Amino acid sequence: MKTLTSKIYCTCIFFLLMLNQSFAQSFNRGDIVFGANIGVPHLYKGVIKLATQTQAFKNQFTGYFEVSSIKGINPVCIRTEFGISEYFGLGLNYSFWNIRFNVTDKYNVLKAGAVTGTDETDTYKFNIRSASIGIRPNLHIPFKNKMNDLYLGVGLGFTINRLQIDFSSTDIQKVNKNTAYNLSLPGTVYFAPTLGYRHYFSYYFGSNLEIGYEKGAVLQAGVVFKFNVMDTKKDKQN
Repeated sequence: MKTLTSKIYCTCIFFLLMLNQSFAQSFNRGDIVFGANIGVPHLYKGVIKLATQTQAFKNQFTGYFEVSSIKGINPVCIRTEFGISEYFGLGLNYSFWNIRFNVTDKYNVLKAGAVTGTDETDTYKFNIRSASIGIRPNLHIPFKNKMNDLYLGVGLGFTINRLQIDFSSTDIQKVNKNTAYNLSLPGTVYFAPTLGYRHYFSYYFGSNLEIGYEKGAVLQAGVVFKFNVMDTKKDKQN
């Protein structure tokens, strides 16, 4: 039994050594990788669209209200990673998105108990912003190709949310016809697990594709730039 166990152990060591020799890593110790991704879809746009159609939201207004088309910046991620080894990297992650839409509330003014017949309009301009910052460890899976890099990563940190409302009105009876509100919304924990793939067109430049969850997006794509501060690898791609 001892002999069989020793044989299995030696076989495993042999295959690990062969893998280490045969796989040419595109990610190496000392590599510094900068990247920027944009994600789709912007799921929170859909959430806001549904929320503005609820009765609870409609009850906040006095007359006939309209919601403009909901616009904004899709989730954007800016990252940097340092290669601690050929299989593990650690870096920083900053990601953000915003959503903008307007609400107009049209109504008639009551004066001395009677409707004046004059149409007035209140306008609310909503701007919701969310930003997350944290660390990002990546586990790199070796490819037998220096141009490709497959990895598992997760963003860990905290999120800050803010809501800005710019109010204006044509109703002269309103004391503050132009008012701005800048509010802090409850923050959350930032958690973003993804499976990523980088394809390098040269040693220094490549494209990036990730599947997972990143601030409401399930698919992200962008570009990466890489250089090595330790010069452990001289066989750079052409």
